[in-house]
Amino acid sequence: MSSYSFDYTYGYTGNAALWGSSWDMSSQSLRVNASDGMDILGVIYQYTAVKDKDDDFVVSVRNKDLDGGFVWEDTEDWSGKHGIRIRKVVPLPYIPIAKFGKGEIATTGTGSIEDANVIYMYRFDACFDPQSDPGCAGYVKPIPVVPKIIIYDALDDDLVDDAMKETDKELIEEEEEKEQNDEEEEDEMRLEMALASSTNALTIANTATQASVVRGMNAATNMNTYYVVKLVGGTYRETTSLFGGDIVDNKQVFKDLTQDKLHNQMVEEQYK
Repeated sequence: MSSYSFDYTYGYTGNAALWGSSWDMSSQSLRVNASDGMDILGVIYQYTAVKDKDDDFVVSVRNKDLDGGFVWEDTEDWSGKHGIRIRKVVPLPYIPIAKFGKGEIATTGTGSIEDANVIYMYRFDACFDPQSDPGCAGYVKPIPVVPKIIIYDALDDDLVDDAMKETDKELIEEEEEKEQNDEEEEDEMRLEMALASSTNALTIANTATQASVVRGMNAATNMNTYYVVKLVGGTYRETTSLFGGDIVDNKQVFKDLTQDKLHNQMVEEQYK
């Protein structure tokens, strides 16, 4: 709930003692936007004192001053009295909220309090900072910030300067030709080395293969036996004898050969 008068907004906070007997002056505790431009013009508090009549019991509701002491304090002495519910209004002279420290309900003696409720009445100046709203008195239109433009000068670029320097075309061509020749010589050298390596590898392989074959033959054949064997010499006489005394031609063979010759002639005639 709030009302308006001139440039001020008036209202009151929620229960600052809702969560305990001490609190800070934050927006979370007061449930309003506690910021610069807010002045506290009074406090409304209430609670129920619970005690025996003969017991001493004192209750103080207050806020600490950030500069020391207390911004405000209201004390009720319940000693020798019955405990009852109390409600009071404490007016304040528009004190800026920036001076308010921690709030509390402090007690001494024997007794307790129940159902505490502490509410702050405030006045808020929306134009506390004139620059917060163009409609505030004293508002000064900000000077537009002109972005700084950085101009690139290619002539100041070292890379561009190097690229623009005069060059000797013949010298460049000679260097390129030399590099090409060097690369060709390196390629030829690598090729020769590769061929030499291949030839050597084949030679070594053939030599190793031949050596392996010879070793295998030596292992399979014991040549020493040929060196130690002795043949018995002498004369070997003919022992074959021919019955009848004459060797007669085999007519059947001649007949077969004649037929073979005739067959071959017939086959050759087919290809003429």
